[in-house]
Amino acid sequence: MKIHLIRHAKTEPTSQSGRDFDRRLLPKGVAQANVLGYYFSQHSIQPSYTYCSDAVRTRETLEIISHGNSVGKIIHLNELYLSDREIYLQMIWNLKHKKDLLIVGHNDGISSLVSYLLEAHFLMKTGHYVCLEFEAGSWGEISRGTGRLIADFRPSIHVPD
Repeated sequence: MKIHLIRHAKTEPTSQSGRDFDRRLLPKGVAQANVLGYYFSQHSIQPSYTYCSDAVRTRETLEIISHGNSVGKIIHLNELYLSDREIYLQMIWNLKHKKDLLIVGHNDGISSLVSYLLEAHFLMKTGHYVCLEFEAGSWGEISRGTGRLIADFRPSIHVPD
């Protein structure tokens, strides 16, 4: 079983509404997401389910990545917005299927989740993708240190001023 994790791509520092939830991708973030989409297609990454925060920046990141790629059934969850590791873990542990997942989320929770599952400090930057593999009979069996890092990719993007 595999979990594919993405921290949303680079975003504007503030939104027009003033709400953090509404922050949109910057041109650099759009470029990061496009490169991630290409990476997905080149590596045949096809999760069965995608769980995505409801925030604008995570939705935009996923929308770009999913163009031309199969990301399975998409489930937007408001509770993943700026959630901590425990929220991610509860969501994962409660899954009844054993199929591969994609999670598109935010820091600090997503970095904390990866660190916990690898039992090693891991910082996910914007536009960062990792894949963890587990030898478990169900999602409820995964815990601290049971993940094995099998992919780690962050697009190197330079957008001129």
